[in-house]
Amino acid sequence: MLNSIVNALGSARLAIGLFFILAILSIFGTLIPQGQPLDFYLMKYGQSLGRIIHLFQLDDAYHSPWYIGSLFLFMVNLTICSLKRLPFTIKLYKRNPAEVKVEALPNKLQIQVSNPLEKITSFIEKELKFTKIKDDLYYKKENSWAHFSVYVIHFSLIVIIIGALIGAIWGFRGNMSILEGEESNIVQPFRKNDPIQLDFKVRLNKFILETYPNGMPKEYISNVTIIDGNKTMDAIIKVNAPVKYKDVTFYQANYDIIPVFDFKFKINNKVYETNLSKLEPFTTEDGLSIAITDYGQAHGLIFVRLWILDEKEEKEKQVLALMTNIEMQHEELPNMLCFGGNQGMFPCNTIEVGKHTIEAKLKNVSSEIYITGLQAKKDPGVFIVYVGFILMMLGLFFVYYFEPRIYWIHLTPKEDLVEITFGAYAKRDRAGIKMKLQELANKI
Repeated sequence: MLNSIVNALGSARLAIGLFFILAILSIFGTLIPQGQPLDFYLMKYGQSLGRIIHLFQLDDAYHSPWYIGSLFLFMVNLTICSLKRLPFTIKLYKRNPAEVKVEALPNKLQIQVSNPLEKITSFIEKELKFTKIKDDLYYKKENSWAHFSVYVIHFSLIVIIIGALIGAIWGFRGNMSILEGEESNIVQPFRKNDPIQLDFKVRLNKFILETYPNGMPKEYISNVTIIDGNKTMDAIIKVNAPVKYKDVTFYQANYDIIPVFDFKFKINNKVYETNLSKLEPFTTEDGLSIAITDYGQAHGLIFVRLWILDEKEEKEKQVLALMTNIEMQHEELPNMLCFGGNQGMFPCNTIEVGKHTIEAKLKNVSSEIYITGLQAKKDPGVFIVYVGFILMMLGLFFVYYFEPRIYWIHLTPKEDLVEITFGAYAKRDRAGIKMKLQELANKI
């Protein structure tokens, strides 16, 4: 039973299947944008396909259980294949040249010379560096250690897979959102609820948005300072120009702009003028809170949805505050639209929430707050992967430039001549080995 399992895990069929699965997952990981929220995939690919992508974790393909499991099985398969072939390789390495049959020498070449036998044997041993097996047979080995070159390649693949597994299991990829002028050390990883706290902070000094003449974004740049205790490092993060610190690489991914609106509120006959954004509500001393839940622009109007809460009475209402776009002019525009009535919304100038009477006037868009969207990535296995690639290059170099070879020379004395039989074994370079035998014959 155990042998059957081991043979199945070490089979070439399993290796081909796993290689196919890894290739497919890599294609998905390249073609499908990674690490986006579920709504992104539902809008881009449709409800059905978007949910399939999310269900099978193709939105984070390189950290999915399918990818990690396939890598692990491929490593096991490669290890078993290598161990099963190792005894045969050791046998080739220890091969005794004396066990060869002279009449069946591989790549045989024969010549006849008239030199004395003693002179020929001396030349073979001293000049050609052959070792005498018996009175009439000599041999020479080259690059015997290269039998194990293929195991350097196998081992390099295992090292690469181990590095990839370390990165997939203990590494992370996530998003950071930082307000201009503020700092953060919180990374929200893809597909995980628990945030990751870095042991250093990133402060957004300034966000720069460059646009084309038509208003489309051309480039967005984050001027940041990395704060690590008493140590600071200034850096510029651009699209396709990431910054790395302490094995964490930061990429410029996206940005957001939050407008700051200039409001004039009249609450219980008392006037308040304040700037209001989605980030921070406005609160009066008697427990009335006003917060922005949404905003937008349509039909030449700028609208802001206000959520008004009387904390003491636990009463709440929502209204739309309106403002005319500069390019459009509307006469008799109401200050607010209240929800209710036959049409769903109706113009209103005041609204009552609990014991409070509120009048809201949206005056202007006073400023904008930039939020940079950074993608943070940590891969602790990347160094191991690099080591694996270096080992692979060395292994390929050894395999193709240091081929194991064995040469034989057999002498048969005759009346006035000596018949010399050459033979050689090489796994791949058959044409080259015959040329080498001809060179030996020419030297003799």
